[in-house]
Amino acid sequence: MLLDVRNHYESRIGYFVDPKTGEAALRPPIRRFSQWPQYVKKYMTGAEAQDEKGGRQIMTYCTGGIRCEKGARWMEENMEKREGDSVCTLKGGIAAYMAWMDDEIRLGKKRPEDSLFKGKNYVFDARGSTGLEGDGLTHPVSSCHVCGRPEDRLSKCQSKGCHLILVVCEACESTHPRCCQNCHKLDVSASIPSAGKASRPICECERQREALLWGSDRLKGKKQKQSKRESAGGIEIQVKVIGDP
Repeated sequence: MLLDVRNHYESRIGYFVDPKTGEAALRPPIRRFSQWPQYVKKYMTGAEAQDEKGGRQIMTYCTGGIRCEKGARWMEENMEKREGDSVCTLKGGIAAYMAWMDDEIRLGKKRPEDSLFKGKNYVFDARGSTGLEGDGLTHPVSSCHVCGRPEDRLSKCQSKGCHLILVVCEACESTHPRCCQNCHKLDVSASIPSAGKASRPICECERQREALLWGSDRLKGKKQKQSKRESAGGIEIQVKVIGDP
């Protein structure tokens, strides 16, 4: 089992495939690494995983090998493992694999199509993403969010307060793309003068992603300070609660 530890927008433009079946790796719907434990609890140890039989050989991977090591360690320490389960990581991550693949292609031992990593590797710098060395060796596995053509160019939702990372071709960039129609409606609503300032709710596509991770009953909101008054032995106590319940 191949398990991507990266955020969902990273795995959108590139991912590993199973060498035997060609099936894409599992790509969690997480937006930040802090949501990784919840994904493991829901999909690797909960009802979602109960139908699987026998031991699981789980290979985790990430950009450079750091997050997958942390993610694998968390799984080892907290996941309800079954007999035969094993968890390992790809040393050096995608970056090390791509460098090795470039060397193999250069020496004539491999062809670009032999690579088990398809698409591009998302990186957190000005490059945005990297692929195999040489023009035309990396083919997009994703499509433009607006027009649907094959693309791996990254942009952001232009809605105020969202900025979700999207795949957008250069031609569609000028259309001020948004992640969903609901984001446009929220922008229109925010432009209407009102008496008080209300926090911007999350858009519909983000709500759907959150539902996959947490369940439909959970509503994501910004951290708020809430006061609760409790009575104990006739003494009034005020408790400050910060964060989600």
